[in-house]
Amino acid sequence: MSVSTIAGAVTVLAVQIFYITSEIRMTRRTIRGRDNSADQGTRRLVWILTATAFDVAWVPVIFGFGQMVKFGGWLTWIGVAIMIVGIAYRLNAIKVLGEFFTATVQIQGEHQLIETGPYRRIRHPSYLGLLILALGDGVALANWIALALCATLPLIALMRRIHIEEDALREHFGPVYEEYRDRTWRLVPYLY
Repeated sequence: MSVSTIAGAVTVLAVQIFYITSEIRMTRRTIRGRDNSADQGTRRLVWILTATAFDVAWVPVIFGFGQMVKFGGWLTWIGVAIMIVGIAYRLNAIKVLGEFFTATVQIQGEHQLIETGPYRRIRHPSYLGLLILALGDGVALANWIALALCATLPLIALMRRIHIEEDALREHFGPVYEEYRDRTWRLVPYLY
């Protein structure tokens, strides 16, 4: 195994571990003592499908099928950079939400609709950050199968979560949320 392969594997795993540990800390901090019934299991679904994508994506890399270019080469480092951008974007979106961010779908008593920062144009920028991270993971693994797994499994979970979350926000904020929804994009400006 070459030095570049080992360096690539260690770096991709380090970024994945950083993401997972930061998510665990945020989850523990934001779900304690709160009513999480509105979530309808979407937190668990996002965790399961994202973890499955990140773990199973290594299989074709390890066994050498579906390879785009050599793992540990230039594409791996571009993918790592994309992963870091995704994490930073997600953390920024969470910071902008501040006390209103929770790991589960829930509306707090004094909940406010945040429309600043990344929320000015995108309704779910923290989910976009996760998708950028996942896409970067697939690119970093330099493997078509890994890329397909990392791009689709988290997206499936997030589509379900977005549906549940938007229903809860529409119910709580009513026409204010409808107006916000009409002038913003769910995840990607001009696409969706």
